[in-house]
Amino acid sequence: MQKEMDVGLTLDRLFYQTLLRSPEKKIHYKGTSTTYHGLFQNVKRFSSAMSAKYGEGKAIGVLDWNTIPYMQMLFGIPLSGNVIHPVNMRLPPEEIIRTISMANDEALFFSEEFLPIVRKIEEMKIIRRDNIYVINDGSSSGYNSYADLMKTGSEKDGFASRETDTASILFTSGTTGNPKQIAYSHKKTTMAIWSILTLLSAYPGNSRINSSDVIFSLIPNYHLWSWGTPYVATMIGADYVMDGRFDLQLTMDAIRMNKVTWMSMVPTMLYGILSHPDAANLSGLKVLVGGSPIPSGIVKAASNKGIELTSIYGFSDGLIAGIGSLSENVPDLYERNTLSTSGVIPAPLSEYRIRKSSDGKIGEINFRSPWLPSGYVGDDQKTAESFDSERWFITGDAGYILDGKVQISDRLKDLIKSGAEFIPSAMVESVMSDIPEIESVAIVGSPDSKWGERPIAYIKTKQGLTVEDQNIMSHMANQVKEGKIQKWWIPDRFVRIDAMPLTGTGKIDKKKLRNMVGE
Repeated sequence: MQKEMDVGLTLDRLFYQTLLRSPEKKIHYKGTSTTYHGLFQNVKRFSSAMSAKYGEGKAIGVLDWNTIPYMQMLFGIPLSGNVIHPVNMRLPPEEIIRTISMANDEALFFSEEFLPIVRKIEEMKIIRRDNIYVINDGSSSGYNSYADLMKTGSEKDGFASRETDTASILFTSGTTGNPKQIAYSHKKTTMAIWSILTLLSAYPGNSRINSSDVIFSLIPNYHLWSWGTPYVATMIGADYVMDGRFDLQLTMDAIRMNKVTWMSMVPTMLYGILSHPDAANLSGLKVLVGGSPIPSGIVKAASNKGIELTSIYGFSDGLIAGIGSLSENVPDLYERNTLSTSGVIPAPLSEYRIRKSSDGKIGEINFRSPWLPSGYVGDDQKTAESFDSERWFITGDAGYILDGKVQISDRLKDLIKSGAEFIPSAMVESVMSDIPEIESVAIVGSPDSKWGERPIAYIKTKQGLTVEDQNIMSHMANQVKEGKIQKWWIPDRFVRIDAMPLTGTGKIDKKKLRNMVGE
């Protein structure tokens, strides 16, 4: 008797409805385009080439901004039975190399902008030269060509993946230490994408999405696959726009030329767009915004220009958790925007609970869903700290539930979010502590109207010694050159302090330092 085979939740499922209904809808990139039919054929060809070359189960890194070839890889690598690792290019070079090594990437695809890092990866023998591919056509880098590899594949071959196979490796941002590795299967990924689409279509609210929209995400693919937008657009068959690295003028041009109707971005990107002279022409634009709290000034500016806003809540450790919604029809756009960015409706099939601390003053948000990973790859200790025995994810966020919406109040840990990107204060403190005159240093966030938060360093120098700001800046600049930190991690101000406030256990009391910032 022949064994019955189930149709699994693999990433190719996202294509089939679109291939029947709207195969000629397009994906655009800087004046070039392809149809969803063309994308699917290239995915099949690339998947076939990768299966023949690497078999199954290999981690494959991609170091590029959002492009059409990258979108093909988001599907093609997992569907070949291998695992895509979207590399976070915004990490310092040293950390980029470390994550590639941690992921045990067998091969790497890159654009020429990242050639210096790639050469170092080859020199360190992390990936062999014959497994490194340059994406740009006509490259003179001397590496193998992505286009040449594509030519070895066939559109006739089937896909080698199962829904339980790992589809992608992601890394946390490293705010509480080194980035942690997370693995997502095909099934978990497709369920999360379904949940995002349900949140953005089944519940009333701003910035809702449908197949007639022209979608443009400014979020890089390393960040939750651009918040899932390439997969979302494919599933509903909507025109999709990419424009590579974020550049304000090029972004405004792409919005105009492609008649974009729906976008996703972090608050600092929205701040730039709203400040642009052409922002007056964006009335009716729908924006999904997240990554950090949204300053009220941005909400008001968007409302004045007729732009709809709604918020997204999620994390690398658990993908989608919720999206802003309205419980009733609110006629005023500013009020709608305020309500739609102040809290989120829980994702379908997910659960929340608020766990109080021993003093009852702090409510910590815990989250559980079918797409939640089982933990961090190769790190049992961090897994035990973040995922309890009942598979609840301990988010580290403080908040509460009101009228069916989750209100996120603050982070519980010592995090600094600047422009929706995390600054690992411990890493910056460690670098600064190498300055001979400094005895101790603590870095906390200060509210900023543009970036959300910017870091301030409190410094206690050794007895009888002083250190000038320009000497600190020179030291930090050298650390940037060496790939230890990013330039934008450097604190905006250096405040001298006679004595560090300490907790009862002898740790620096950052709460008191934050109060000093407020004062």
